[in-house]
Amino acid sequence: MFANEGFFLILLGFICSFYGFVSAIAAAFWRHRRLYLSSKLALTVTSVVTVAASGLIIYSLFQRDYSLAYVMKNSSNDLPKIFTLTAFWSSLEGSHMLWLTIMTIVGTVAAWTHSKDNEHVMPYVIAAIQAVICWMLYLAWSHSDPFIANLPAPPNGRGMNELLQNPYMAIHPPMLFTGYSLLVVPFAYAIAALVYGDITEGWLKSVRRWTLVSFVFLTAAITLGGRWAYVELGWGGYWAWDPVENSSFMPWLMATALLHSLLVQDKTGHLKRLSIVLAIAGFFMTFFGTFLTRSGVVSSVHSFAESPIGPNYLIYLAALMLISLTIFAIRAPSILPSDTEKVWGVSRESALVVTQFLLISFGAIVLIGTLFPIVSEWLTKQRISIQAPYFNMFAPWVGLGIIFGIALGNLFRYGSNAMPNGKRIILSAIVFAIPCTIFLVYFGDVMATPTLKNLIAQLVGLYLATWAIGCLIGDLYYRFVDLKFNYGLFFKRNMGYFGGWVAHLGMMIAIIGFMGNYRGMEHTNTVKAGESWEFHGYRFEFKAGGIDPRQKDNATNYTAPVNLYRGDKFIEELDPAQSKYPTKDQTFNEIAIAGNFWQDIYLVLVDFDRTDGKRATFHLYINPTVRFVWLAIVIICLGGIIALFDKYRGNKSRDVVAGEWETAK
Repeated sequence: MFANEGFFLILLGFICSFYGFVSAIAAAFWRHRRLYLSSKLALTVTSVVTVAASGLIIYSLFQRDYSLAYVMKNSSNDLPKIFTLTAFWSSLEGSHMLWLTIMTIVGTVAAWTHSKDNEHVMPYVIAAIQAVICWMLYLAWSHSDPFIANLPAPPNGRGMNELLQNPYMAIHPPMLFTGYSLLVVPFAYAIAALVYGDITEGWLKSVRRWTLVSFVFLTAAITLGGRWAYVELGWGGYWAWDPVENSSFMPWLMATALLHSLLVQDKTGHLKRLSIVLAIAGFFMTFFGTFLTRSGVVSSVHSFAESPIGPNYLIYLAALMLISLTIFAIRAPSILPSDTEKVWGVSRESALVVTQFLLISFGAIVLIGTLFPIVSEWLTKQRISIQAPYFNMFAPWVGLGIIFGIALGNLFRYGSNAMPNGKRIILSAIVFAIPCTIFLVYFGDVMATPTLKNLIAQLVGLYLATWAIGCLIGDLYYRFVDLKFNYGLFFKRNMGYFGGWVAHLGMMIAIIGFMGNYRGMEHTNTVKAGESWEFHGYRFEFKAGGIDPRQKDNATNYTAPVNLYRGDKFIEELDPAQSKYPTKDQTFNEIAIAGNFWQDIYLVLVDFDRTDGKRATFHLYINPTVRFVWLAIVIICLGGIIALFDKYRGNKSRDVVAGEWETAK
């Protein structure tokens, strides 16, 4: 049993972190280099200590050491090895420890890998990071201790949450907490800039790269969470505007807005204060979402049970907001404005500002919709539920604004309303979008849309999205033409532009995929073994053998084998099931998914005859273009990774108008 050793490691980490915070503040005040190095070493030791503590938890899980309460609650003798590892972050204390461990590692890397341009602000950066880590360590030993003893140790544990025994949950939480942890660095740099009173080119470079990495991790993590909901919960969708889904979406919106703000700052020198605000807001939203998840104030399949950690998170959030706003109010005037006056006419930076406005506004809409039930219950003692229609009322208009922002914004140039080859590109894209829309309408089952209003919306949306893709392709083509197809020079100077281009292309593909949500079809049928039914051109035959119990890992899957046909052509066997785990009496859905690039056949076994297994009820979903969403997210993440290789050159724009490439060389 490692209860004492683990608690000692967490307490040691807290002491080191607190010392690191104090020494960093002292080093900044006295400009004392040894104290500064001491604070960096303290952060490094904190990282080592938290990694060691996490290692003890993982070792205890694999050893089935039920003398630890956390192991007893989240593991059992029958749990497979892969899920024994994921049990580490399957509950409150472990997930907090995972986040803490990743954050200490991220903080240590940030402390030791900064550029020389940022040396003067690093004491403030380390102090801000250490303050956050110190608070998280305090929670780990006071309210979220994973090393509480459980004596005498029982022979078996309660088992891991069955819904989390899914491969996607082996990846989603670590990626999400990595994305959250990475945002502590832009936050720390924002506080450092305010306290120091200046923003340098090195600051801009560092904040941009850390935000980009966070953007990639958050994008991937949110998608993996949606994929988990899609294959595990059996409701046919991947995004329901659940409060906990929203809590991870809001930091993503702020990080994306920050990237656009930093781009304007890079090119024009403006929006410095907005960049600072967005860096603070993005980080604040990570803890706000965690408060929702851990406090029990929302009801969600994703959330943890109510615990004493909730009020502490609320106190921390209030303190974080108060301190940040106070520092900003006092020190923001010291952030020097750009050397040049800016007239905000029609230009590329104006398009970026409009995009930021859309992202921030949508973030506010999501925040209001998430908080409204909580606030209404607090004021009236009656919870007024906000469902998906509220969010879906705004999402299409935000998507429409993003389409035009991406299509036209990329054609403009910085500091000018010039749109080289703009008319030619726009007109060509108008023509290009016609056959593309017809192609998508035919293969994407758009004509199956149930209402005329939805049909018109689908046609307009698909046309505009493909038109935007045409504009993107045209802009890239003419940039190559201007360079006489010198690809080496282009990629040498424009990896940032190309990364953004790829990400924007992915966003348009995602919008095409999202529109499939409005024309999905569903059908419920009860059949006997050997019978079949038809729906939307497919035939489903419940095999004559009926329900087939199959053992998979630690679960018994009561499988209903169904042969799928298209006309008379056999496609494949679908195996929807209900799974029974030894630690629970209830059963859980195991979804069967088939189909092609254009649509998913999504089959759920709703119920079956428990006596002989010869009768079963199925719920069928036909989900068009859902695979476009998964493809699009890969493309968006790839764009973010490509942008990381951009060679930063300060405020000098590499985005020049046609005919100026020779001087730019």
